[in-house]
Amino acid sequence: MRKIILKTVLASIIASGTAHAAVIYKEENGSNVELYGRFGFNVSDKKTGSTQGDFDGRLGFIGRQVVNDQVAIIGLAQYQVNAAEYANNVEGNNDSLTARYVWAGFDFAQYGKITGGRVSSGLIMFTDIGDVFASSDVATGRQARFVDPTAVQVFRQDGTIQYQNNIGNLDVSTAYIIGNGTSDLDYGYNAATRYTFDMGTAGKLVPVIAFQKTRAAQNLGNRTNGADTFTYGGVGTRYYLGPVMLGLLYSSDTVSYSNGRADSKDKDLEFTAVYNVSNDWVLRTGYRYLDNTDGDELTLRDTTFEVQYKLTPRSSIYSAYILRNGKNGTNVDTGRQVSFGGSSAEDSFYHLGLRYEF
Repeated sequence: MRKIILKTVLASIIASGTAHAAVIYKEENGSNVELYGRFGFNVSDKKTGSTQGDFDGRLGFIGRQVVNDQVAIIGLAQYQVNAAEYANNVEGNNDSLTARYVWAGFDFAQYGKITGGRVSSGLIMFTDIGDVFASSDVATGRQARFVDPTAVQVFRQDGTIQYQNNIGNLDVSTAYIIGNGTSDLDYGYNAATRYTFDMGTAGKLVPVIAFQKTRAAQNLGNRTNGADTFTYGGVGTRYYLGPVMLGLLYSSDTVSYSNGRADSKDKDLEFTAVYNVSNDWVLRTGYRYLDNTDGDELTLRDTTFEVQYKLTPRSSIYSAYILRNGKNGTNVDTGRQVSFGGSSAEDSFYHLGLRYEF
């Protein structure tokens, strides 16, 4: 379990690419810089209802400079282009190079790590319970951007100072969010904790608890919707038994307003199952049930079926079908239709992709 947080966070950031990162600089004392990335091509009818192809790519650098045997300076920068993820579809900047993560900090060995910047929030320990598909987007915490426009879902936002450590089987993370000076954010904070119960031949149970709150600056700047605070909480668990991984999470989040508008509330329940059939084949399925009240009234009822074939340890073909039976919402301010992940909440879609990682 030693250093499990760093391993888990990096694995989540680059979708298993770190294990094969190329060392482009190395010193005898252990200081190094590594390059990693991925390229992918996807064919889907997700966005328009008709088949179209999309390229997405990511490129990142991981750095470590050793100060002494107890302290090291660490950093990471990861960029994406035309990424097929919810954030890019919402913002409409699919064809631009944007930063996913950019942070620097200190690794104090057994005393934990302190990082600052656009970090991978410790809340990813929780959101990863549902985020197992190559073809689906994270729904839990989707309203975070209403208060902090730099937030992507609930686990990636600018100006975050974070502490992470593990004590035996316990992983802990806490952070203070100061913003980047342009996001109209007053402050924020979050915390997450995870514990691994090793039950021997009965498997492993890994429950997680997560919380976040952000508050808008009193001077709302250019924001006219009056969003004041975002409050998020979730509980969930993963269960591992041989080649099978099961996940279950429940989360709720609320956006409150300073202009008298009713609070917008999301409630989200998700179940996931992953079966590693062999070294080459992986089957995944899951169900998502999300309701919004007094906001955009978005409803998600998504059932996902996905199969992945690994051509090599670093490249794979995957195919999925997402059965949707939800309801699109309506933006209270603009009257525009609110969908999810760049596609209607009411229309099913398929996804076929090739992904290469290095």
